[in-house]
Amino acid sequence: MRIRRSIAGLLAAGALASVVAAPVAAADPPSVADVLAADGQTFDNNWSDYDIVERAALTVLGAKPGSAVAALTDANASLTVFAPTDRAFRKLVHSLTGERYDTEKKTFNKLVKAVTGLVGQSKTIDTIEAVLLYHVVGANVPSSAVPGLDGQVVTTAGGGTFKVVVDTSVRLIDKDPDAANAHLILDRLDIPAGNSVIHTVNRVLRPINLP
Repeated sequence: MRIRRSIAGLLAAGALASVVAAPVAAADPPSVADVLAADGQTFDNNWSDYDIVERAALTVLGAKPGSAVAALTDANASLTVFAPTDRAFRKLVHSLTGERYDTEKKTFNKLVKAVTGLVGQSKTIDTIEAVLLYHVVGANVPSSAVPGLDGQVVTTAGGGTFKVVVDTSVRLIDKDPDAANAHLILDRLDIPAGNSVIHTVNRVLRPINLP
C-alpha cells in the first residue's frame, strides 16, 4: 500500500514531466498525430520515440480515411493514448518472428508481414487498426488519476478492454495471457496533445491472444 501511495504522490506531484514539447508558436494546438510526428514523419535510429506507431496510423488512414484512427489527427478530441515506443514494436516483432531487426523500417515491414501471415492480406489493415484503437481511451485521463484505476477494467476506443494494475509499477493487462504486459514509462507520461494526453508504454498492447 505504501508503494501505491508513493506512486500516486509521484504522479500527482508532476514529477513525470512531458518529454515531447509542442511546436513553438504554433497557430493551433497539436493533435496526437502532430506530437507523434514531432521529429518528422520518417524512421530514424531513436528506438525511444514513436515512428512505428505513427507509420501504422498513417498506413491505416491511407487505406481507410474514415477510420476512427483519424481522431488522432483532431486536436479537439479528448483522448488518452498509450503510445508504444519503437522499441516496444521491436519486442512485439521478436515475439512473433523470433528475430530482432536492426532498423525501424525493417521492424515495421516485418510487423506488417507477420500480421498478414496471421490474419490474411484482406484483414491486415483492419487488424493494425484494431491494435491502434486498443491503445486509445475516449477520455483525457491524466497520470494523477491512474492510481485510482487500480483493479479497474478500461474500455478502449475499439471496444476492447484491458485491466489496470498499480503496485511497484503501473501495468496494463491485455488479452494475451502468455505475453509480458505493458508498463507505463513513468518519466514519459502526461505528454500534451490538444485536448488529449499521451502516456508512453514499453510494450504493444495485444487485443487478442496471439500465438
